[in-house]
Amino acid sequence: MSSLCRCSHSVTMFTRYAARVDRRLLVVPRRQLASSSQHPKQQQTAALSTVKTQNQGRDDASLSRYPNLRSPGGILRGLDYAGTLTFALTGAVTAAQSGLDVFGSTMAAVITAVGGGTIRDAIFLNRRPFWTEESEYIWMGACMGLITFFVWPGVLEWQEEHKAKKKMKLIEQGDEIDGQNEVYDEMDGALDTLDAIGLSSFAIIGAQNGVRAGMPMIVSAICGMATSTFGGLTRDVLCGRPIRIVHSNAEIYAEPALAGATTYLVAERMGAKPGLRIGLAMAVCIGSRFIAIKNDVKNVAETWNQKGQMNTNLLSRGALKFN
Repeated sequence: MSSLCRCSHSVTMFTRYAARVDRRLLVVPRRQLASSSQHPKQQQTAALSTVKTQNQGRDDASLSRYPNLRSPGGILRGLDYAGTLTFALTGAVTAAQSGLDVFGSTMAAVITAVGGGTIRDAIFLNRRPFWTEESEYIWMGACMGLITFFVWPGVLEWQEEHKAKKKMKLIEQGDEIDGQNEVYDEMDGALDTLDAIGLSSFAIIGAQNGVRAGMPMIVSAICGMATSTFGGLTRDVLCGRPIRIVHSNAEIYAEPALAGATTYLVAERMGAKPGLRIGLAMAVCIGSRFIAIKNDVKNVAETWNQKGQMNTNLLSRGALKFN
């Protein structure tokens, strides 16, 4: 009888203990259930906020998300758009000159416009390419490349007629005609101006991206140069042409970009305001580029003959036109 009582007492104590444990366990799931009912909404709000931020892209004092005239960053973004369109145009012309079809020329236009920033982001900064968040750059490059492929031959025909008339006028005035007058006119000057603007804006934005990623100054300067020149490098490889920035068949190109990016970084290190450092960098890059064009400044290409003697070979500048 006593054994039965003890057994009954043990069962009762176990039941009470189990009930207390069960109540403790039930409290946690109920709290978790209450919080989980709100958590998906919070997650959804956070996700939407993240997507919105990603779609908006970068927007700060040094570079606005969209072009505007209210801030230096807004002006820089507008110049960046102009450079993107110019790079796409030259990429399509170069591809068509090399024999690529309409798809290949359009692809070359996009590559020229966004290739430098893509290499900067994927290789130097180890992140997604910028155009995955700012897809308007893809649209600008593709549309400009497609339009250029069909329109540019007519533009070149008009340019040749304009050059012929200009040459005849100079001859009638008794002026001497040299090679520069024959291949360089107002349209060439306009394209060189737009190209220099794009070169400088790309170099500045590339340097800014290096700074934001916490890179050393030298790496940020390389990011600036890569952003403005590696798109053309990839285009030349695609078209089977000598890479412009490492051959002396045209005026120096990568060096002004590197100088502009370095100027921006030095001004930023000295605490200059965004407008001042952007202006200084653009002045250095555009100024050095125009000095190179005006004075035909090229890098020296050194070759060796069979006797081991070093010679210098400065290749002349070629006109950009369809074959």
